[in-house]
Amino acid sequence: MKYKLLAGCLLLAICLAGGGARAGTEILFYPFARMFGSPSESELARCRAADRLMQTNFDKSHVVVMPVLFADADSDSKNGQWRGDLAASVAREMTDLTTAKIEVSAAEPKTAMPKPFKNQLRYTTKRSAAYSAWVKAAHPPGDYVFVAEIFGGEGIVYAIQIYVFDASGQLAYSRQLNSHQFGNRLPLKGDAAVKRVVKTFMNNLKEDVKIIFPPYGVG
Repeated sequence: MKYKLLAGCLLLAICLAGGGARAGTEILFYPFARMFGSPSESELARCRAADRLMQTNFDKSHVVVMPVLFADADSDSKNGQWRGDLAASVAREMTDLTTAKIEVSAAEPKTAMPKPFKNQLRYTTKRSAAYSAWVKAAHPPGDYVFVAEIFGGEGIVYAIQIYVFDASGQLAYSRQLNSHQFGNRLPLKGDAAVKRVVKTFMNNLKEDVKIIFPPYGVG
């Protein structure tokens, strides 16, 4: 049944591509990207526009860094806790790399603590929607709202998620990292994970927005 579904999705994609679609071969895999949790292409287009604007304006903007959502599977806080100290570390690292005004928020986003996940892409897509809804409702100060999540256990980092929203709540940046990007020895304690968060984000500010938000979720 699973293989029939995949075959059906591929057939649909081929039919769409043959029907005058002007995108590249990405559209062939669009159903698969959606199946695995990618946002719709219409939402990705809005994200690319917001990311492009942020790249242009970031150094002149006011950025509010939210407390970092930190979860250690081996501790009492394995379901997550908001860490203002880690947010302060993010702000210090970022201040050395940009002329933007960086401010640390004393209040955390009013969102439910996340549940364990297996599909990081689907998790990040759903989680970004939750943060977006909060930004739209709470209207935190600043031009951009920066949110980071660091999850791990057994002394090492398992997953990192980074999100940036503009003042309207539109997602302008999203990145999920795991051992494929940082290996299996990134320590959970200390500031190594924070440094990775900031380095990744600042480097991505120079990237083509189609790399950050690939067309049809295929990249």
